[in-house]
Amino acid sequence: MVASKAQQAFTAERRAKAIRLKINGASYTEIAEQLGYSSRGSACSDVRRALEKHVIEEGLAVEAWRELELARLDILQKAVWEKAMEGDPRSIETALKILDRRAKMLGLDSAVKLEVLTIDALDAQIQRLEAELGRNDLASADGEAGEAEAAEGPSG
Repeated sequence: MVASKAQQAFTAERRAKAIRLKINGASYTEIAEQLGYSSRGSACSDVRRALEKHVIEEGLAVEAWRELELARLDILQKAVWEKAMEGDPRSIETALKILDRRAKMLGLDSAVKLEVLTIDALDAQIQRLEAELGRNDLASADGEAGEAEAAEGPSG
């Protein structure tokens, strides 16, 4: 069921208040009590949803702005390109600046290697390290037992 305009406005206002409270250091329990959420978890979920929505909307706005700037660069490049291809030094310099700006906007100049760590990858690494620690503990315990037997001498 789609919420009414009034309900959507109430939800947006309550989320904004919840985020302000969280930024100011309020616990989710305090937020729930002050704003009438049914539970601490409801307050937490609502703040998370609001932040996710903001990030998505902001990302879309940035992408739209980037596309506008790229279109402007296309227009500028088209205006100087012919003279640049004919060898005009100022047009070449201008065209190179336009190309450089586009490359920076698109991240083409810096070949950055990003390593993305997922929760699964981190869990696998933790399990591997725990297993390795377990083997080391076993080897250490076996070594200590062997040393103790050697110190006691032959059993008989």
